[in-house]
Amino acid sequence: MIIMKIKDVKVYLVNAVWRNFVIVKIDTDEGITGYGEGTMGDFEKTVESAVYDFKPFLIGKEVNVQEIYNFLYRHFFWRGGEILMTAISAIEQALWDILGKSVNKPVYDLLGGKAKDSVRVYANGFISGDRTPEEFANAVRKVIDNGFNAVKFDPFGSAGPQITGEDLEKAKSRLKAIRDSVGYSVDIMLDAHGRFNTASAVKVANEISKYEPFWLEEPVPEEDIRALKYVKERSPVTIASGERIVNKYRYREFLEERAADIIQPDVCHVGGIWALREVGSMAETYYTSVAPHNPNGPIATAATLNLMLNMNNSLIMEFWVDADTVRRSILKEYFNVKNSYIYPSNKPGLGIEVNEEALERYPYKKLHLEYFSKDYKYYGDVKDRST
Repeated sequence: MIIMKIKDVKVYLVNAVWRNFVIVKIDTDEGITGYGEGTMGDFEKTVESAVYDFKPFLIGKEVNVQEIYNFLYRHFFWRGGEILMTAISAIEQALWDILGKSVNKPVYDLLGGKAKDSVRVYANGFISGDRTPEEFANAVRKVIDNGFNAVKFDPFGSAGPQITGEDLEKAKSRLKAIRDSVGYSVDIMLDAHGRFNTASAVKVANEISKYEPFWLEEPVPEEDIRALKYVKERSPVTIASGERIVNKYRYREFLEERAADIIQPDVCHVGGIWALREVGSMAETYYTSVAPHNPNGPIATAATLNLMLNMNNSLIMEFWVDADTVRRSILKEYFNVKNSYIYPSNKPGLGIEVNEEALERYPYKKLHLEYFSKDYKYYGDVKDRST
């Protein structure tokens, strides 16, 4: 194995419709380059600063994934917060990319080899906001016609924390229109973005169950794991959650409490590839499936794909369809997705080739200023994601 030392670390902020991808590039003295991603909406500049705060400690270090991860996580007094974990996650992914390229092996081989040859994906990012039932149905139909048989969307608008009868009827009318249009052979995932209190979450779960959603995601905020467990125990619908849990230690408690049926760690925030793999292994001992959160850019998608191929309990992977031009520009060869399955390349590292010129083509823009200057409840749709 080639002994390599880190020569340089650079961050690119790439604008992509409603957020900026945060992409980290690490160069080595052997000429091998790796890429990672730490996309975090609205805090891109903060993550960039965190990566650059780590940079002086990285220059000259030998490329050793575990040693560097442990140093970045344990060496400093303040650790484990969302911003620092996102910066560490991006750096860690880039190191795996370098390691794989140095031995001419895909990362999934370095993790122990493939447990499966492809991974099922669901489409997201194709509709949002206060749309009519017909608009929701047409948007889902369009995605299905483009080769997906599973989709995720938010039918609840800005409802919450206490859902009104009017908002609940709006959500149900959207679900009815979708089922009338595409039937029940298509899996639909519903995202509540942690908006509801426990009473509303239980009510929503029971009212939407007749439309047979594949899961209800983040029905309540994740700060209180027992509140989520309370909802899960009273829900006739499968509950998925965990995207905002930012380290494996917090996941231990989450799994022990059996707070969700499906967990959703994010490779950009949980600590990177190895941390997500460890979370997946913990989940397997609780007979819990893993469906990683991935509203991110193509580099995070490649990292997540390598993990999903390697895990026995990987269920389905989020695949965003907005900002398609930006996504395709960043990679020299785009992902192979057929009939709602994504197939890996046999290229080394993360399995992708980055078009570095494209990283400069879509400059950073500060987003959501107008939206966040208004009164809002918990979390809302900030932009039409079908753009």
